[in-house]
Amino acid sequence: MAPPCLRQDPESSLFSQFFALKPSKSYFVSMQLQRIYTLAFGLFFLVSVSACSGDSAGDRFDGTGGISGTGGTAGMGGATGTGGTAASGGTGAVAGAGGVSGGCQVIECAGRVTLCGDCLDNDDDGLVDNDDPECLGPCDNYEGEELLSGVGGETGEQCKADCYFDFGNGAGNDDCHWSRSCDPLEPKVQCTYDAGKLGGNDCPDTQSQLCEDVCTPLTPNGCDCFGCCTFPELAGMGPSGGDGYVYIGSESGCTFDTVTDTSFCQACTPAASCLNTCQRCEICLGKPTIPQDCFPGSGGMGGNGGSAGSGGVGGSGGGERCPDGKQACGLPGDEPCASGGFCLTGCCIIVQ
Repeated sequence: MAPPCLRQDPESSLFSQFFALKPSKSYFVSMQLQRIYTLAFGLFFLVSVSACSGDSAGDRFDGTGGISGTGGTAGMGGATGTGGTAASGGTGAVAGAGGVSGGCQVIECAGRVTLCGDCLDNDDDGLVDNDDPECLGPCDNYEGEELLSGVGGETGEQCKADCYFDFGNGAGNDDCHWSRSCDPLEPKVQCTYDAGKLGGNDCPDTQSQLCEDVCTPLTPNGCDCFGCCTFPELAGMGPSGGDGYVYIGSESGCTFDTVTDTSFCQACTPAASCLNTCQRCEICLGKPTIPQDCFPGSGGMGGNGGSAGSGGVGGSGGGERCPDGKQACGLPGDEPCASGGFCLTGCCIIVQ
């Protein structure tokens, strides 16, 4: 027999009622949906977390790629290589170096490279070789303020002279002859004037063809072959009111700034046998420009009355800038001298 506590009416006891409850079908459906929603939400959360983690990793990967971008900065170092192109632009610096000649080229004189042909600014004045007015030609071996040639011009004897503007002492290479004793102005110390030498071997009335061929092309406009030169400041200061001349090789140091000071630049008489005069339409020592009507065609109107009025140059009476066969140079618009050429007082010369 069951204990009295269990013999109660199952229909009436709470216990029996509890176990006797039968859930409805809708309840089970609701519970199943709840489980599905819970599982779906959990899966969605896990997928989201995983995706976010993947994105983080991707960000870090991209960040590493950013480091590669820093490597791209090394590519900017390649831009430095482009700066190397600017170094090629230094080639453009070559054009700058030759504002007159269009580019500096090393030039030899008698097989040697002098200070006025080495493409260097030897006196630190910002001007190089034929751009420097103190360079008196490609054979000039002195680029300083004083108008010395630095290559001789003397024979070894106190008063005798040879070509002032070529390379070397003595007349052996140029056959040019002159003596300071033939000059009544006595431009050199201890060289007393001796009229008896005029017309002789020391001071011939004409120079040889060799002297003409070697020295005359190297002689600047306004000078004779022996360094006796005129400057614009000396106009009217010579004998009978003509142009004055000074010996640019004076021992006291003649410069462009002292040409009128006889304590620095001694007066001299040019040797007519070897004189390259300074004409109106020529660039000369101390005269870097020419009148506007000296340019072909520019002075045509002013030259109508002249025989060569159509060109304006002849009509002005000024003559040509350079001798026939020589190229003009040194002024804006002029073509640069050919390779090996030196722009000497407005005309290109080629050293043989």
